Amino acid sequence: MRILATGMLLLTLPFVAMFSMAEGASPKQLSEQHLKKLRDDISELQNYLKKAQDDHKELVSSLRKSDEEVAKLSQQVDKLKQALKEERDRLKKLKAEQKTLSQSQHKQQRILNDIILASYKMGQEPQLKMLLNQQDPAQVARNLSYLQYFNQAHQQEIQQYRTTLTQLSDVQAQIEKRESNLQNQLSELKRSHEQLKQKQQQQRQDAQALDKKIRGQGQQLSRLQQDRQSLMEVLGKVEEVFLPFERNKESRPFRQLKGKLPSPLTTKPEKLFGQWQHNGKQRWQGWLYPEQTGTYVRAIHHGRIVFSDWLRGFGLLTIVDHGQGYMTLYARNQALLKTVGDWVEAGDVIANVGRSGGFNDSGLYFEIRYKGHPQNPKTWLRG
Repeated sequence: MRILATGMLLLTLPFVAMFSMAEGASPKQLSEQHLKKLRDDISELQNYLKKAQDDHKELVSSLRKSDEEVAKLSQQVDKLKQALKEERDRLKKLKAEQKTLSQSQHKQQRILNDIILASYKMGQEPQLKMLLNQQDPAQVARNLSYLQYFNQAHQQEIQQYRTTLTQLSDVQAQIEKRESNLQNQLSELKRSHEQLKQKQQQQRQDAQALDKKIRGQGQQLSRLQQDRQSLMEVLGKVEEVFLPFERNKESRPFRQLKGKLPSPLTTKPEKLFGQWQHNGKQRWQGWLYPEQTGTYVRAIHHGRIVFSDWLRGFGLLTIVDHGQGYMTLYARNQALLKTVGDWVEAGDVIANVGRSGGFNDSGLYFEIRYKGHPQNPKTWLRG
């Protein structure tokens, strides 16, 4: 509104000037040159206002795009880290299996060495001679059984040894494959980290450009009011679409837990409910927690995700409906980890801390609302 008001004021100035000139001079004195200059001034002002509005829209669009790209890359990095952990676990198990098989191989090798040595000794005296030298038929039968058992055990040990060698070879091949996969994933993770850093830099540049534009046009208060109005519209639509709320029977109603609810982060808030914001014209309607980018944001109570998207002035925003008119808002996130319709419990991870929405510092902006009206988190959260 302030842009339009300023624009109208600027547009009227040339006409005022022309009217004043008309009063102080005859029509003949208003040369074509002066009229042309006035028309040019009007045209220039109109172009300036249109360009300023277009630039503002473009900056907001660019900021949203960079916020969403950072969120996407952040989720990709998290998935790669998880895949990397799983790959390392599999590699660890394979190496443990390799160690067990290697021990079995050494044990079987010693047994085979003993068998070969025994076979060599027996080979010095032919089996037929051993049998014929015995006078006792019972002893002959025992010797024959022993020889058969010996040969059978010999074959079993050899077969088992071959099986162990095959298994060892397979495990070694798997280990080499897993190690190769691990290196590829590490390289991919490094590339994604670099992309994330570049996108975060672009995000900061877009935020600074937007902030400079807003300050230069004196629109900050108007923007904050518009952002809050946008939020109220979102909350109104959410209530229309998602009512009625089905509460988990094992979970106590939100209103019964006043002063007992956990915080979304372990850090202490830097800006408190009711304090003046830096512009001195708006008060905080929630708490602002300073925290490192990527830190997990947790739901404070059982509920359903009713909004999970980017909203101007709030960045990547998650809204949880807790029933009976109570909702919690988690804003400025780097990535949103839940989608609309998901159910969450107290302590569930729902987002990563960030600076989306055009903010210079990383942190979480948190609100509690009852029927659309902001509530002081101090009266609801424990500690």
